[in-house]
Amino acid sequence: MSPVPVQTITTDMASIDIVDQPSEGQRTPHAIEKPTCPFPHDNVSANGTTETPSTCPVSGSLSNPTTQEISLELLRTSLPDRINYIKDFIMFGTPDQEILHKVAPMVNDMIPGVVDDLYAKLFEFDVTKQIFLKRNEGFDGPIPSKLEDLTLDSAQLVYRKIFMKSWARRVLTSDYTSGKTWAYMDKVGIMHTGVKSFKHRNHVEPLVVPYRDCALSLGWVQTVLQTAILQLTNEELSIEEKIAAVGAVSKVIWIQNDLFARHYIDE
Repeated sequence: MSPVPVQTITTDMASIDIVDQPSEGQRTPHAIEKPTCPFPHDNVSANGTTETPSTCPVSGSLSNPTTQEISLELLRTSLPDRINYIKDFIMFGTPDQEILHKVAPMVNDMIPGVVDDLYAKLFEFDVTKQIFLKRNEGFDGPIPSKLEDLTLDSAQLVYRKIFMKSWARRVLTSDYTSGKTWAYMDKVGIMHTGVKSFKHRNHVEPLVVPYRDCALSLGWVQTVLQTAILQLTNEELSIEEKIAAVGAVSKVIWIQNDLFARHYIDE
């Protein structure tokens, strides 16, 4: 496999190598293809009979595919390698991006309501509500000192909702062939772990959100977005396109979930 072009994007958090995404198929750059089919050329078995390889009913892949050898160290340390591996595994590609971009304007107007409902959900439990008593990185306004004084209209909640609306829109409109998109989504994961995302905010108390609650929130958003897509009329989006869109949303949310998990779990 020929080398892929690399450019570097520098953030306040770190310097991250951004690799242009290879074409669809084997995108994992450090992988080595190794044939596993014992009869790769003529499908003739040991007893002389001709065999027809079976295929996966979902992906259409052969039951005896080639095997990629993956570097576990690079999965832990290289964001481009991790993203390429995940995209290969869940078969995320151009059709997913295209259907996400198509449905984006159809569900754009409901994103503020999705965000409002998410924070209302987080306020239903003290373990998730109390997180908002901690100062958010980049917010300098007033914060209530007691849980009972915290409301959905509190200044910091309004601030957080702006960020959340931006993230939700990016899920549907991002260029997923660009490494900058994955660097942004990775930073979303990092900023919830207590690691400083901005050097000029070193005096602010770190924000630490349990991975459990990050994953639950992502699952909640995924369900709402998929429901909204399924409720579109058949004139707006065909049944086949709805199925594709629901799958694409699931894949993107799963990748974002992994980019949270990688900073909580060393694997």
